[in-house]
Amino acid sequence: MALLEASFSMPPTGHPRTGARVLVADDDPAIRLVLRHRLEAAGYSVSEAADGRTALEALRRGDYETALVDIIMPGIGGLDLLSAARKERLPTAVIVITAASTMSNAIEAMKRGAHDYLTKPFSNLDTVVTSVANAIATRASMPAEVTGITVDISGGEIIGRSAAMQEVYKLIGRVANSDASVLLLGESGTGKELVARAIHFNSERCREPFVAVNCSAIPPGLLESELFGHERGAFTGALDRKAGKFEQAGIGTIFLDEIGDLPLELQPKLLRTLQEREFTRVGGPELMRLRARVIAATNQDLETAVAHKRFREDLYFRLRVFPIHLPALRDRREDITELTSYFIAKGAREMGTGVRSISPEARAVLASHDWPGNVRELENAVLRAALLAAGQTIRPEDIAPGRPAARASINPDGMGLEQTVAALIHDHIAELNDDQMANLYKSMLAKFEKPLIEAVLERAQGNQLRAARQLGLNRNTLHKKISDLRIVIRKGAID
Repeated sequence: MALLEASFSMPPTGHPRTGARVLVADDDPAIRLVLRHRLEAAGYSVSEAADGRTALEALRRGDYETALVDIIMPGIGGLDLLSAARKERLPTAVIVITAASTMSNAIEAMKRGAHDYLTKPFSNLDTVVTSVANAIATRASMPAEVTGITVDISGGEIIGRSAAMQEVYKLIGRVANSDASVLLLGESGTGKELVARAIHFNSERCREPFVAVNCSAIPPGLLESELFGHERGAFTGALDRKAGKFEQAGIGTIFLDEIGDLPLELQPKLLRTLQEREFTRVGGPELMRLRARVIAATNQDLETAVAHKRFREDLYFRLRVFPIHLPALRDRREDITELTSYFIAKGAREMGTGVRSISPEARAVLASHDWPGNVRELENAVLRAALLAAGQTIRPEDIAPGRPAARASINPDGMGLEQTVAALIHDHIAELNDDQMANLYKSMLAKFEKPLIEAVLERAQGNQLRAARQLGLNRNTLHKKISDLRIVIRKGAID
């Protein structure tokens, strides 16, 4: 019973109707018992089902206004039950309950028409009662059935099982198969592009292009051409016709990142594009149809920007049809442990670090930091620590949260890079266009080899034999690299 972590306090006031019929479908009898007692105390009539087939047959009889359905059950799982209920247009509002709480489960449940998605153990059973009350109240306006496409998100799954992230996943599931414009709000580093990709790759547009544009990274004079394209001769240097990002997106998704930095003079054209679903290339008369779904993102307070006349109010409301606010990492600290494990594995896989774990003391250091740079800052801190760790475990002394990712090189001639390896990789790649991504492996090796050797030599207090062992290099090879890269060893170091 401790699994439930539930409170038996009295129900919240104002639930819509007593006597409404509720089905609880779960293969755990303890879960069914506790939910029955709590819902009956709130005035509902409750029945139970121990497997998915029994639950589906009960829903087919039309005996219930709402049902609480576990994802993992014998026979038919909760997600398949949802699909069957939507296909057969069964009127019962279904609430998914699960201990197997993942981003993909949450999104998939909402896509298949779930009224809500609740995770076990329940911190407070009043949450369940409220969800049941809301489901019954909105039963007549249940979401239309959807196709339930299951596609992995390009670039990996969003990490986090906190309540705050569960709300984000539910919103992704609700909006994925619509054409509504989405505005993603949140601080830098909270994962807005990952959420945009999640919406795209869980939609019916998933096999079409996902085109991302960083509105702050393109010079204002080139941004109009980049977005809308141009005709030959439209301006000096326009030697050929060029398709813009809206055109390249086709019937896929265009992601306008840092939309708050869109120049004021371009905002009317974007507004018209969104309103009329059409646009023209720069210097061209031909009307082009906008067929892509538009997702925008910003870390700015657009309402303040509107008040100060830096952003058009009509464009703001056109973009903000379906807003999703991404929580800061300090507001979901329970996700830090899972994120840290993910980044440790990523470092081992992509950067060849030998780290496999992190000490409890080091975890406590990470958990206590406010992370103003959010998930991006945490990733850089973990990858940097993995590179600096002497063994297979990250220790507190390997971590420096709160300090900037950039650090001064130990090279007095100023020839070294001023960033750690992890920060350099992410920051550098973010600034590259597709053409510059060619031969990236070789060029990146050239950029981070020197600061890596400098960092390990610093940790080894200049002892080249120890540094060579930690780097996995022959001592003579390390000595040659020190000479070739003009790395200066501090005075008094042991050779």
